Amino acid sequence: MQNNQKWNTLILCLLIVTSFILGMQVNTVGVKKVWAQTFSNTNTSDSSASVTKSQLKSVQLFHNAYGLLLNNYVDPIDNADEITYAAIRGMVVPLNDPYTRFLDPKEYADFNNDTEGHFEGIGATLVTDIAPAVLEAQGKGLTCPICGTDVSDLSAYRVLVVNTIKGSPAEKAGLLPGDHITKIDDKPTLGMTTTDAANNIRGPIGTKVVLTIVREGIKEPFTVTVTRGTIETESVEHKMIDKSIGYLKISSFNEKTTEGVSEAIKEFNEKDAKGMVLDLRSNPGGLVYSCLEVAGMIMPPNKDIVVYLKNRNGKMEPYKKIMHSKNIFDKPFVILTNGGSASASEILTGMCKDYGLAQVVGEKTFGKAMVQEVHRLDQAKAALIITTARYYTPSGFDLNKKGLEPDIVVKLDKGTRTLSERDNQATKAIEILKKEMQQ
Repeated sequence: MQNNQKWNTLILCLLIVTSFILGMQVNTVGVKKVWAQTFSNTNTSDSSASVTKSQLKSVQLFHNAYGLLLNNYVDPIDNADEITYAAIRGMVVPLNDPYTRFLDPKEYADFNNDTEGHFEGIGATLVTDIAPAVLEAQGKGLTCPICGTDVSDLSAYRVLVVNTIKGSPAEKAGLLPGDHITKIDDKPTLGMTTTDAANNIRGPIGTKVVLTIVREGIKEPFTVTVTRGTIETESVEHKMIDKSIGYLKISSFNEKTTEGVSEAIKEFNEKDAKGMVLDLRSNPGGLVYSCLEVAGMIMPPNKDIVVYLKNRNGKMEPYKKIMHSKNIFDKPFVILTNGGSASASEILTGMCKDYGLAQVVGEKTFGKAMVQEVHRLDQAKAALIITTARYYTPSGFDLNKKGLEPDIVVKLDKGTRTLSERDNQATKAIEILKKEMQQ
């Protein structure tokens, strides 16, 4: 419990998975705090204490430029706040880190709503994907042949669909995990952050957004029109399979996840489940303390370290399970993962692999092992999200940009939705689990 307060300031911003709420973020194309998300009590006055003299010169430079602009620009400037927001966003650009970003008051409010499990948008979990760009020389620079955008680097950030929420506008429109969104209406997404994408997808409920999609196996890009709506989502689903196996799906780690998992495990125990399938497919992450609480319900008494964090000073700090619930599942279980499993879901999976608690079935995980801290900028009701640490599994494995390999590789059959009668990954997991239950 002593680490719980620390985790209240840390988030694993999935990839960053922003949802679309109002069109909102690409988390869930509802920005789901899903990925994470807790807010730090740190404010600007707290963090400024460590600024050096040389760094203050840069601050003075900005102050002078800001004053000159406000006082000398040909037209009166009425949107001084927007200039400030743009300047802050500009500060993080040289870091080349899609997870470190500024949230203006509206984005921050949406971000908070996200972790609570409700939002407006299209209902698709998106992440910023660093993908090799197939470039062709053209004119003065390099041009992406897919969207025609000039780029200057050999890699580019693209917006990737990790998952769609069941029954959401995104699912109804036909978006699939693995789709790359190359344009939002007429704007190319090359180089966009998830916040940028969210801002462009966001819009009034009932209005439409046109997304240009590149999908594996289809040669030409195509468009999908999605009508924005209100999304209500539960981060936890559960049911019994064959009267002896519990199925537990965690779609994200938010403020409601611990309660949902506790209820599921209670039911599994009451119905005398002999095993469990823990489905973390397309789970982009979320609140780290929620992950630690879930770990506390599946880890044996003799194990307690869930993850190690390494900060800028090189210090490795262990974070232990949190025993929040009395409901414990101590029977065999199997974990399902895919390329959309990231951040907090990788922490849980990595811990289980290291301790030999469960076999992992499916596909390699995303590979996001960066931790973000949310600093509230109280003066503006905004926030600055900063990458503050890297995380490692209990054995010390760094999965960043590598992902976790499953023990048994099973690719989901094309056109198959998870946990349907044709879900070949879940079928394999159940087959393996039944063998373990007989031992």
